[in-house]
Amino acid sequence: MVCPHKPIGFFMKKGECALNLKHEKQVNSEIAGKTSSTKGWGYVAAFALLPYAILKSLWAWGLTIGLTTDQAVQEVAGFGERLNEGSAFLYKLYTIGIDFTAVLAILASLFALALVTSWGEKLPKWLLIIPGWSVGVLTILISLLTVLQFLGVLPKGYSEGLAPWVYVVTYGGLFLWGVTVFIATLSFQQRMKNKQSLNNG
Repeated sequence: MVCPHKPIGFFMKKGECALNLKHEKQVNSEIAGKTSSTKGWGYVAAFALLPYAILKSLWAWGLTIGLTTDQAVQEVAGFGERLNEGSAFLYKLYTIGIDFTAVLAILASLFALALVTSWGEKLPKWLLIIPGWSVGVLTILISLLTVLQFLGVLPKGYSEGLAPWVYVVTYGGLFLWGVTVFIATLSFQQRMKNKQSLNNG
């Protein structure tokens, strides 16, 4: 008999065809299961920086949440003035409560979503894979530098006047985003490879 899932002219016995169909359904089911589980990394990355974006927006609106000293409040209040010295456009955004670093965090979240959504698959693969791998390398380097700072090998930046949870939101969120985006990139490559194999099969 002609097996419907094989090319025209390909003949198999009825039993063999049924077994082949069952095997392919099992393989497709396994791939779908792995796909749904590995996509979770991209969704984690998409939410990792949202607390940071919210915090920076609150500071841009003049709130002092997470700031424990007057000096820290003054540092945050003077951030807009320092922006004015470099970019009038960024300063204008800040005056209406839009911190450009919060915007970058939202864009980073959209990049993570592109790795796990159907619209992301329509983009050129290199547009996602190259930045994804770069993020993984940068995350490792930044993590090493941070460890060296805590060990006293490298000088620390300004860190006084911030509540402990602020570090979790900022550095912790950045680290989590970098690691999960890197894993999501590897998952994206594997899914594209599996999809190509199924199409060729």
